[in-house]
Amino acid sequence: MKTLAFITLSVIASAAMATGPVASSPDITITGNSTQSVSLTSVSVNNNSTGSKSEAFQNLGSNTGNVSISGNSTQSVTGSGGNVTNTASGSDAYASQNLSSNVGEVTIVGNSSQYTAMVGASVNNLSSGSNSKAVQNIATNNACFTCQPTKTVGWPF
Repeated sequence: MKTLAFITLSVIASAAMATGPVASSPDITITGNSTQSVSLTSVSVNNNSTGSKSEAFQNLGSNTGNVSISGNSTQSVTGSGGNVTNTASGSDAYASQNLSSNVGEVTIVGNSSQYTAMVGASVNNLSSGSNSKAVQNIATNNACFTCQPTKTVGWPF
C-alpha cells in the first residue's frame, strides 16, 4: 500500500512539474501617495519585438497589472522632440504602449491625475502581422481585458 501511495504521489508531482509553474500577476501595493514622472527632451524611446507571437510592452509613467494605491496618484509624461515608438511584428503579435496610464486592475483610493504633453514629437504604436493587436493608452485608464493578448496565463508578465 505504501508503494502504491508513493507511486501515486510521484506521478502527481511529475505531472505538476511537466506543466511548469503557473505565472501570476504580482500584486503591487503602495500605501501612500504615488508619483510617476517621465521627462524626455530630443530623445527616442523605442521598444521592438519581432517574431511569431511576439509581445512589446512599453510603459512610461504608468501603472499596469494588479496595483493598489492608498493615496493620491500622479502620473506625467512630458517631452519635446524625438519619438516614442513601440512595435511588435509577426503573426499573433501584440504591442501595448501606455503613457501616464492605468492598465489592468488598478485601484486608487484618493485622487488620480494623469498628464501627457508631447511637443514636436511623435508617439507611435504598431503591431503588424496576421491576428496582431496594437493598444495605445495616453493619459487614460484601461481595464479592457479583450484588448490584452490571447496569452493563457501570466499577462502581462
